[in-house]
Amino acid sequence: MTNNKFTASNEYKEKEREAKAIRKDIATACGIISEGILRYKKKRLHARSKKQAEDLSVFDDLKDYESKKEIQDAYGWEFISEAEMDRLTAMWDAREQCIDAQGKFSDRVTEMLEQALRSCGEEYYDKLAAFDGMKKRRDTDIARIEHENRDNDYQRHINGL
Repeated sequence: MTNNKFTASNEYKEKEREAKAIRKDIATACGIISEGILRYKKKRLHARSKKQAEDLSVFDDLKDYESKKEIQDAYGWEFISEAEMDRLTAMWDAREQCIDAQGKFSDRVTEMLEQALRSCGEEYYDKLAAFDGMKKRRDTDIARIEHENRDNDYQRHINGL
């Protein structure tokens, strides 16, 4: 019987190590994909940093303008240079093309990467669910045994043993 418990314990530990390794690998892959999304956004938006690309502060320069026409008018009145007008106009176009209704940067590439992120490790979900079920049964058994042991100890104490 002891040998059987030892085997079951080793089997559980092996499956636990495997599940932990799978979860770590999924987290690593998700981190790499997330980093790739940020790098792509940074490049696509010509942002100075990934943070700027993530929070879209790269478009802060447009806050003083409500339309492309206002940018062109600012150039016409010589409030901004031609180079600044070109930069702001390009930024305006990029914002119009790439910012979705929720105010997030979105294009076909980011949609593909976000789909990859959502499905990352999907092929291992069954294996993880099986281990989680095994862990839940084990934890339930441990709790039941601990409860029985407490009851037995109490009964011994009451009976003066």
